[in-house]
Amino acid sequence: MSKKRNFFFLSFPTTFALLVLFVAPMVYILINTLEQDGIANFVKFLTDSFYLNILKTTVIISLKTTGILLLLGYPTAYFLARTTSKLKNTMMIIILFPFLVSAVVRSYGWMVILGNKGLLNQFLLAVGLIENPLKIMYTSHAVIVGLVHLLLPYMILSITGVIQGIDKNLEYAASSLGCNPLKTFFKVLLPLSTPGIISGCTLVFTLSMTAYVTPRLLGGANFRMMSTMVFQEVNVNFNWGLASAISYILMFVILLFLVVFNLATASINQRVGGQKHA
Repeated sequence: MSKKRNFFFLSFPTTFALLVLFVAPMVYILINTLEQDGIANFVKFLTDSFYLNILKTTVIISLKTTGILLLLGYPTAYFLARTTSKLKNTMMIIILFPFLVSAVVRSYGWMVILGNKGLLNQFLLAVGLIENPLKIMYTSHAVIVGLVHLLLPYMILSITGVIQGIDKNLEYAASSLGCNPLKTFFKVLLPLSTPGIISGCTLVFTLSMTAYVTPRLLGGANFRMMSTMVFQEVNVNFNWGLASAISYILMFVILLFLVVFNLATASINQRVGGQKHA
């Protein structure tokens, strides 16, 4: 009983702050929106192909970004978790360094690199790989590049912590039983590190879905994602009701994916735990 009481007192400040500063305003805005326009704005969004395409674009870009981050982040996380090199701390500082620079500055940096007269096009023209500048800026590709650079540390740190908790002897045991490195990875390391993978994917997917600065600067005025549409409806069209509806639909889609991720995590944890006790 005392443990439950201690848990309640320790969690009360955070729970109270979330209820007052996050949940209560959201509920108030939702009630106010429904009182003014009912579900008209929600119906408008869900029945208009223009808005549905924006939602589709947002989900696709977020999934692509998450997939690329997983491919880039997992090998790096494994190296950081297993290496004994003196450069490990230096690499960790390099990975964390982007956190010291704002998303605006990083986006402007990519604008200098990816522009029609940017560093990338100038290099490709100089070496003769292309004859005309590539159209990269103000496309979905530029947005994905910016999001990958922005969110890579989240994926690496999420996976690194899990791999560090995996006993190396499990890999040695699999190797001694005849497993080659590839089979050891798929049979031992990957299943045990899956919770970290899902945690990292959940985090970067959520941040990609709600990103505003990177899509706005690298995608341009004609490239629309859900977050940029909320900004436009509030500051350009002054349609607070529709902006609220878009926000809640975005939140619902994110929660739907989070439920799927959590179910996958629970299933994997149960399966891995069962193998450990077998």
